Amino acid sequence: MIDLIYPIVISICRGMRLSRDETFDIFGQIQWLLLTNLKNLKSHDKLLYYVATMTRREIREADRRSNLLKHLHRAIIEAIYSALNKAPDAILDDTQRSEILMRAMAKLPPKCYKLLTALFFEDRIPTYEEISKRFGIPVSSIGPTRERCLKRLQKILKGQNK
Repeated sequence: MIDLIYPIVISICRGMRLSRDETFDIFGQIQWLLLTNLKNLKSHDKLLYYVATMTRREIREADRRSNLLKHLHRAIIEAIYSALNKAPDAILDDTQRSEILMRAMAKLPPKCYKLLTALFFEDRIPTYEEISKRFGIPVSSIGPTRERCLKRLQKILKGQNK
């Protein structure tokens, strides 16, 4: 059967100007699809038509994936480039703001410091249920407690700016 479908897949791939590697990838995918879906084929007389249709669909899907990866690759490079190419003044400003924030947080009561640190500075932000267990705060009180702590932090920050 492979000898039967090979020329069809190769000619369609060449017609679409795919590289040799891309053609063999498509051919392998078509073999797999044919193997897994052969029992669903209603008319074995239309096998070649079915292979041609699957080949065109796989080429379009491979092209869509390739374009998506190119777009993602470009977006990632731009994000990294913009993050790495910050002006020294911007880096200094960010560092100074972080230092001011950390000094203000150090002036908070321990309960507020721990809660805000858990909510905003941990790598994996815990759920309210996890925070409730960790700090012994009812889940329904976490939001209002967070709000009070943020207001305290805001007052401390305003006091530092004067």
